[in-house]
Amino acid sequence: MPANELTLAQALDELVRWLPPVSEAESIETRAAAGRMLAQDVSSTVDLPAFDNSAMDGYALRFTDLQPGHWLHEIGRAYAGHPFSGRVETGTCVRTMTGAPLPEGADTVVMLEDVTADGGTVRVERPAQQGANIRRRGEHMAAGDIALQAGRHLRAADLGLAAAVGAARLTVRRQVRVGVVSTGDELADPPQTLRAAASFDANRPLLAASLARLGFQAHDLGICRDTPQAFAASLERARELRLDAVVASGGAAQGDADIVRTASGVRFVALNIRPGRGVAVARVDNAGAPMVLFGLPGNAVAAFVMFHLLVRPLLLHLAGGEATIPLHIPLPLAGAVRLRGGRIDYRRARFVRDASGRLQVQPLRDQGSAMLRTVTDADALIALGPREAYADGDLVDTVPLALLD
Repeated sequence: MPANELTLAQALDELVRWLPPVSEAESIETRAAAGRMLAQDVSSTVDLPAFDNSAMDGYALRFTDLQPGHWLHEIGRAYAGHPFSGRVETGTCVRTMTGAPLPEGADTVVMLEDVTADGGTVRVERPAQQGANIRRRGEHMAAGDIALQAGRHLRAADLGLAAAVGAARLTVRRQVRVGVVSTGDELADPPQTLRAAASFDANRPLLAASLARLGFQAHDLGICRDTPQAFAASLERARELRLDAVVASGGAAQGDADIVRTASGVRFVALNIRPGRGVAVARVDNAGAPMVLFGLPGNAVAAFVMFHLLVRPLLLHLAGGEATIPLHIPLPLAGAVRLRGGRIDYRRARFVRDASGRLQVQPLRDQGSAMLRTVTDADALIALGPREAYADGDLVDTVPLALLD
């Protein structure tokens, strides 16, 4: 690895210290908080469950009545929201459905499939252990326990848990506003007619959709022509919108038309990664409120890889969350691979299974950094290198693409 190149972990550590998160917060309805960053802990207002209840459809009874061949008398029924009002005494049972409060006097629930019912009598065929199939009050969470910690990037299950503990509103960091711009005289948007040597821009739709799924406000700054003046105008538009960040694709290398790299205050953070090789970064003053610029490669796959491996964690940090490298899971390789070596090569791969059913990753045949279809066809990115050869079955770090949504 060249001396000036950083590992992904080194770059993330350096840039996190350089990038202060937003501090403003607001209170919003829990149901509207998906993708937002939690600013205050959420404590439970109730015990979960709030009462002892049945974990299965079955019969609530006394454990001491579980004698072989012993018949019990069914004295009533209990449903979720409709408890049995009497008491289970010796020789009796209550037919109870999942979620129903445990009847007074009962200490065990036997599943429906483990009994024989005949009219109003019940015989247990497979005795259960004492206390079986009962969810005890507060076993999941007690009133006052912290259900969700500040800094959490809220997902659907988090909103469900917040509602379950009685939180109608949540205090979240304000939404981060991110602009997306693509640079290049050759670019156009559908349904324009392409002129000679032109191509449709894939990067803005890709990046805007990724930002929206993360819970950010994505602003389309359009296509920027390959002049410093045009790029300056794009940044001025971003200032007017009071954006927190701008993600630019293209123009971040060292070519004659790479206008992002040559803009004032921009530096290039070189990484030991292919495709992409690094990102351009800068802090742009916006009336006292800093706006951060990330310059990604122009090739669509390289932009995708650099965004998800580095820029995405940094934007989550900017939003008030934790900046972490996406999870890399070691999985066996399906087939031998040779590569140039020297750097970490993130290749697109599919999940496959060997003859024994073991999950493996198989690199796609095409790996060009402009071949966006390789991302749509892939299930994962696999990190190969810096060594030059891998044998069939070698463990390789794998990033499932589903984890990047």
